[in-house]
Amino acid sequence: MRRPALWLARLAAVLALFGAAPATAQGQAQALLVASGLTQPLFVAAPNGDPRLFVVERAGRIRIVQNGATLATPFLDIRTRVGTLGEGGMLGLAFPADYASSGLFTVYYTNSNLDSVVARFSVTADPNVADPSSEDVLLFIDQPDGTGFQNHKGGTIHYGPDGFLWFATGDGGSSNDPFENAQNPQSLLGKMLRIDVGPVFAPGSIPVAGEAYRIPADNPFVASAPRDEIWALGLRNPYRWSFDRSTGDLWIGDVGQFAVEEVDFEPAGDPGGRNYGWDVMEGSSCNPTDPAPAPPCNDPSLSLPVHEYGHEADDCSIIGGNLYRADSSLLSGLYFFGDFCTGRVWSFDPATLAVTERTAELGAAAGVGFTLVSFGEDGFGRVLLVQRSAGTVYRLAPVTPPAGGCGIGPELAVAISALAALRRRRGRRALAG
Repeated sequence: MRRPALWLARLAAVLALFGAAPATAQGQAQALLVASGLTQPLFVAAPNGDPRLFVVERAGRIRIVQNGATLATPFLDIRTRVGTLGEGGMLGLAFPADYASSGLFTVYYTNSNLDSVVARFSVTADPNVADPSSEDVLLFIDQPDGTGFQNHKGGTIHYGPDGFLWFATGDGGSSNDPFENAQNPQSLLGKMLRIDVGPVFAPGSIPVAGEAYRIPADNPFVASAPRDEIWALGLRNPYRWSFDRSTGDLWIGDVGQFAVEEVDFEPAGDPGGRNYGWDVMEGSSCNPTDPAPAPPCNDPSLSLPVHEYGHEADDCSIIGGNLYRADSSLLSGLYFFGDFCTGRVWSFDPATLAVTERTAELGAAAGVGFTLVSFGEDGFGRVLLVQRSAGTVYRLAPVTPPAGGCGIGPELAVAISALAALRRRRGRRALAG
């Protein structure tokens, strides 16, 4: 039991000698422009191993960026079905693991009434063109009516490491969740949902009368009072969230109200059923303005954020991001996220929660207010940033050491990677508690 401690001490000394102490070494990042000329892009994704980028445009189109150029013909165009009032539009895109063979993919959009529609489409014989008539509505959620309820529609869908479809919904809009949807166990709003959309269903998945989807047998509320689709509750507007493609951990950026933006964490293998607190709490603070009647503030049943920040520097709306897993650089394993109102970008090490601001490093990809709308990943796990008003997509990358500079050799690189992996494992255990 003493040898690991001795090895870590010696390794830390070597790292310090090279100016890379493990407590602060988070590397330097840069942003590389990979697409421009897009019309209000909101999200970007790609099937695993696919060199193309699939960029979601708010009005209802998906554009393909291939070999550095945006193809003239959209991959999918359903603009006549999409409503863009308030925070509506085509908001999300997800490819299942078997996309290369099935040709099936899933989108999330709001219709003309701003109701939430999760639908599946299929690609045609042309791999760059999907069939808009192939739409199969998988999930429909009625949203509150009225001009005061045009926000908080969520935005992200993902196929999880388990193969099921995950969808985080907003609370339906307005302030202080007036219908108390987020804490209502019979509402699908303000929740993380987990459903089996087939077309080949998992063994044991439970059919739902009148629905195309089924319920995974191990969902936390099966055979109890809350809706079976619910994985977690107490969310305000989890506009962007992601899975760590390396570990399967879940990271949620939940947009705050008047004071606090938060990052929520759930380790892979968690049984589900967490309550992230809204609108009893905003972040780790009690919500004094019309909170839900139960549970009480700071109740042990509530899961508090692992990171939060205030609005003092004009920040006001978190854009949840991704874990960097593209290479073995010092950026590896860091969680990147940003703010819509300022365009600032940060990263933190999940093991220590030590935050580094990246805004200056990223140049034109950051620091501009009201344009950063999403992070995403390409088919090889490289982290992307999407700017709506600029119509651009950037890729995060480590800064290459200058030629002739004091770089590190492969042996030290392996040691750094090993130490980083150990710290991540320890951090995950701490966060899981």
